[in-house]
Amino acid sequence: MLDDSWMGVAICWTVLVPRKASALSLAEIGQRVSGASQYEVYETNAFEHEEVFADLSDDAPWAMLVDRSDRHVALFEYNGFQCVDSPVLPRLSVGGRAYSAYWNVNATNRVSFAVDGEMVLSFNAMYAEEAVGLPGWGRWPNVQAVLPYFDWRKGEDCWAAALTAIELATGVRLSEEWVNEAPSS
Repeated sequence: MLDDSWMGVAICWTVLVPRKASALSLAEIGQRVSGASQYEVYETNAFEHEEVFADLSDDAPWAMLVDRSDRHVALFEYNGFQCVDSPVLPRLSVGGRAYSAYWNVNATNRVSFAVDGEMVLSFNAMYAEEAVGLPGWGRWPNVQAVLPYFDWRKGEDCWAAALTAIELATGVRLSEEWVNEAPSS
């Protein structure tokens, strides 16, 4: 999927798995992502003015697609990175678990995992072996299982490994079809 797709260039994919029986509301998601700052919710079938959302200046709107089910919430940022780091990922994880993978064209990247408001593990996917033994390493067995596939020096795709670790932990798969079809929120 990533080889021939624009998604190999820059994405942030985040999946929340709440403990309660239903997924967060759009209002709850907006409050957690924004830190209770101002945000807007739009019902849309795509990133309608893509060039606006690609503008990463401080004055530009930040956009993400949201998919909610009874078991999870999936967030997709077009060339964004809001959800992968503190304080956003820990806020998203309150009452459950949150996993996120981010990369851009410059190979800036992060793979992160938070539980109940605490960042458990966050590492550079290109050097995943350096995460072995970090506090929290043992709490994400799925990333341990795919560790050999993070080795870009041996021709492996560390971005695919990051998405696989999230899929194994959550049962949620990112696909180009999902992004192109823009699930309803």
